[in-house]
Amino acid sequence: MPPSQRHIIVLGAGVTGLTSAVFLAEAGHDVTVIAAHVPGDSSIEYTSPWAGAHWHTHATPEDPRACNWDVQTYEYWVELLEGESRDEQLPEAGLKVKPPTPRLAMRVLMYDSFKYWDFPVKEEIWWAPHVQDYRVLADHQEPFCSINERTPEGAGKIQAAVVYRAVAINVPQYLQYLQERARKSGAVVIKARLPVEQGLQHALEVTEQEAASKGRRRADCFVNATGLGAAKMCGDEAMYPIRGQTVLVKGEAKTIFTRSGVDYGAYCIPRPGSGSTILGGTKEKDVWSEMPDPKVTEQILKHAALNIPELMTGPDGGFEVISVQCGLRPGRHGGARVDIESVGGKRVVHAYGHAGGGYQNSIGSARLTRRLVEESFASAPVGARL
Repeated sequence: MPPSQRHIIVLGAGVTGLTSAVFLAEAGHDVTVIAAHVPGDSSIEYTSPWAGAHWHTHATPEDPRACNWDVQTYEYWVELLEGESRDEQLPEAGLKVKPPTPRLAMRVLMYDSFKYWDFPVKEEIWWAPHVQDYRVLADHQEPFCSINERTPEGAGKIQAAVVYRAVAINVPQYLQYLQERARKSGAVVIKARLPVEQGLQHALEVTEQEAASKGRRRADCFVNATGLGAAKMCGDEAMYPIRGQTVLVKGEAKTIFTRSGVDYGAYCIPRPGSGSTILGGTKEKDVWSEMPDPKVTEQILKHAALNIPELMTGPDGGFEVISVQCGLRPGRHGGARVDIESVGGKRVVHAYGHAGGGYQNSIGSARLTRRLVEESFASAPVGARL
């Protein structure tokens, strides 16, 4: 059966589901995305819009699969940005004959990204050879020196620092970009809530009925990118939430930073083109509450004041806070699940549980998802996981 005749239904419109939909649609498959929440929506159930987000790997050498996904994503974004830059230099007449294409550069930009540690670094910096312009900073170099000078004694000072080139993402616009790219290749996006309480097989049946009601035909394969929803839908007891609280402030930082303290983590991520910056943040395992904690907000701003004082432009000399929000990352013991199985005779490729690495995992994970979908058509029976 040629790819154009294969109908793939993707469950979920977060960064994992939409990136998978893009890769499948651009490979010639007929793709339908069905999700309770789509780009533009705001809900604690919809994790992807709450992300920071930037390329900062959480993977360790003990998880080579996640390391590989992150490297693939970094290289893909850099190559795509460089390609778009070359396109913009073409003569205007050349541009006019090209079909309109969603542009990544409006949503993703490269920045100097600083990584600070308040303790001696013992971890392996495995990713150093894979990023651009990586270098170690000495304590007399900026901004290492200035941050330590304004840090009170006893508050914990930077002991190690590196800088490299990385991307920051305007998350709401990036999700729209992915949706536009998928639609440009023929994908159809349907907003509908799917049942999770009665198991995956029932959810697939309801999904297919919903697709049929919109004129879509029977699915040849499903991609399950439902994030935390997979906990109930699949009965996956390995799933758990990782709550993150962030603060959006006025002013667009000119650099990224992440800082690992003895008992805290802090970061600053500009949102390209928005005039705003995300300050964070927290990683609270097994916490479901969507209500921000004022004490956490205070701590986030306190740490940010030491690291990025140039954003303190308020009339009182503080940050101009736009909003405070919480999101639930889809954590999973044992790492993300990306595999294939048969459920009630239906092909299903699972792609969920990427925790806080959804964006940096996205390209490598989506490529594997596409490969598993295509392998599922080449192999029979479908019953065993790959």
